This record gives sequence, structure tokens and C-alpha cells, in this order.
Amino acid sequence: MTAYRVIDKNQWPRKQHFDFYNQFASPGYNLCVPLAAQPLYDCARERGESFFLLTLYAITRAANAVPQMRQRVINGEVVEYAQIAAMTPVMTASESFCQAWCNYAPTFSDFKRQAKPAVNEAKCGEPGPMVVDGENFFCASCLPWLHFSSMTHAEFHPGGGVPALTWGKTRTRISELLNDE
Repeated sequence: MTAYRVIDKNQWPRKQHFDFYNQFASPGYNLCVPLAAQPLYDCARERGESFFLLTLYAITRAANAVPQMRQRVINGEVVEYAQIAAMTPVMTASESFCQAWCNYAPTFSDFKRQAKPAVNEAKCGEPGPMVVDGENFFCASCLPWLHFSSMTHAEFHPGGGVPALTWGKTRTRISELLNDE
């Protein structure tokens, strides 16, 4: 069983915001932020590591460090998971995708030990969505073929609030990020 705690909404500092936005048909939002990924890319190349796995680890670690990223609304209650995993689509040989489940781990070596086989298995898997029980995850996907500045995601279910973090083609120079208007 995945560990979580139920948040007492009456004692929660976000209660007024939650009650207000919870009435919206689509209470989620989309935020796009350019990041300078070249240092991470250089680190992966220098160490002979997969840039995708290193990025996925960094994002999974960051998501787990923010309590609000681990919070979900389940049956009207706000819960906070102790940890969340990353569910990521992986391209198959048929150029479709299969999902890989990558659990959080505090170190990259521990993360890679379980994520790399999951990604490799997904590459050879049957295309299609992964059906999961619970919401102790976030969606993480990479579109390395194109640079983009905005994206809309499908909702797991209305009001569920499963975060989706997506990154695209990296830019090689900081000046490319600054001159992208």
C-alpha cells in the first residue's frame, strides 16, 4: 500500500483557495518555464549516462521535494503521498508508446537501477496506456524532437490533479533561450 496522509482541510492554510478553485470545471493550470539544461546534458555526457534517465531522476527528485506536488484529491479528501513515482511514455519499435513506471529513489544510482530496466522493458512492450491503481505518481514525458514553449495535457480525471511535466528538445546555448521571443 502506498503511504499517504489525509490533510485536515480545516487546519490547512490552502483551504480557501482549494474551496474556491475546486468549483471550477478545470481547476488545473499549465506553466511553461525555459530551463538551461546544458549543464545536465554535459554531466550526462561526461559520465556516460543517459540524459533522459538523468533528467527523469532530477525531475522525480524535485517533484518529491515539494509537498504540493505529492498532494491529490481522492474521494473529496486532500491526501499527501509520502513519495510519488514517475510514469513516463517510452517509444516502442512500432513508433507508438508504452508506459514505464519509475519509482523515486534518493540517489541517481538507486533510481537508475530500477528505472533503466523499466524503460527497456517498455521499449519492447505492447503499445498502449498503463492502467494504474491510485494517483501516487506524476506524468513525465519527453519530446526530444522539438522545442516548444507550451503544452496541454490530457487529465487523468477531472479535478484529479496528477501533475504532468514535459520537456522538449534542449537548446545548446543559453543565448538561444534568451532570444526565443
